Amino acid sequence: MEINFVIAQLLAVVGWFFLIYSYYKEDIHELLRMQIIACSFETASYLVLGAYAGVFACLLDLIKAVLYYKTDKKSAIFFATLPLYIVLAVFTIQSEGPIAILPAIGGVIDGFVLTRSKTTATIGSIVASTLWVIYDFVVLAYAAAAADMVLITSNFFVLFLGYSRIQHIDRLHVIKCQYLTRHLSINILNLDKKNYPAEYLWSIDQQRNIFKLNPDSIMLIRNKKHVIGYLNYLTVTEEAYRHIKRTKHFYRDIAPEFITTMKRRHKNYLLIESICINKSYDSEKMANFISHHFRTFLRNRHKQGYNVHGIISVAISDFEQEFLKSANFAHIKDYEGGEALYELDDIAVSKYIKKN
Repeated sequence: MEINFVIAQLLAVVGWFFLIYSYYKEDIHELLRMQIIACSFETASYLVLGAYAGVFACLLDLIKAVLYYKTDKKSAIFFATLPLYIVLAVFTIQSEGPIAILPAIGGVIDGFVLTRSKTTATIGSIVASTLWVIYDFVVLAYAAAAADMVLITSNFFVLFLGYSRIQHIDRLHVIKCQYLTRHLSINILNLDKKNYPAEYLWSIDQQRNIFKLNPDSIMLIRNKKHVIGYLNYLTVTEEAYRHIKRTKHFYRDIAPEFITTMKRRHKNYLLIESICINKSYDSEKMANFISHHFRTFLRNRHKQGYNVHGIISVAISDFEQEFLKSANFAHIKDYEGGEALYELDDIAVSKYIKKN
């Protein structure tokens, strides 16, 4: 057995362990760092085997992943890197034969489906990983092939069973926050830090001051005794609602005079301030779960005579966009910072409340 073959398998196994470890990192910076290390070992493995199509495909995938994270312009990055995959296919086919086209095709599929829905992305990942498995066996990258087969199996579970790493949604329950204690504020702030950039964070004092103005406005998602997510809404004046919808710049804070309380037989307007979830539970299924409970809350309020004539929200995270789309919010506009404004007008709110 050649020493290069053994070294290549060991490098792939080390990369595999770093990849698995990355999925236990809730902080996106740590996750990306671990995956860069994993990709480096995988690239080195292909290099030792002389599988240059795999080497360059891994490097392109790494560059693409970093750009996706840094800019969040997935469609633009996909089209920008597409010519590089074509060049990769042309040059590596000449040195390795037709099999070298598989990593390039896999990279293109991966890049394309990441600009689509999560279901499409999962199916695309299965197809792309299958191409990599075929390539791995041909170039004798058996450890890499085993890792890709595990990834395929995992994605099949996600696709057909509806859960991923920790998706026991049936064990969760949603409650209204009656008292915003300091301990709970710290939990919320810790969740925020893992989901939003620093400039969007509210301090503990800001949270508690806003809650005093608009109590009973936080829906907590709990797993046993642990808070794994929350939805925070504010009842705002009609003036504030129109201003947020009209302004060209994303607001950072809501002035106290714009916050009010829900009133019976009045036109009430809501601002969904945050929809935040532990990244282990980030999925379309979770977005639908929260949407169902928020809809139930609005339905009960409506029966009590609290009429909601409009709901508005600004999506900062991918999960917030997932939630707002699942709840059929209309996309109004994008801000310069990448935030997106969504709305349910009075007719849409009525349909949303009646939806089963």
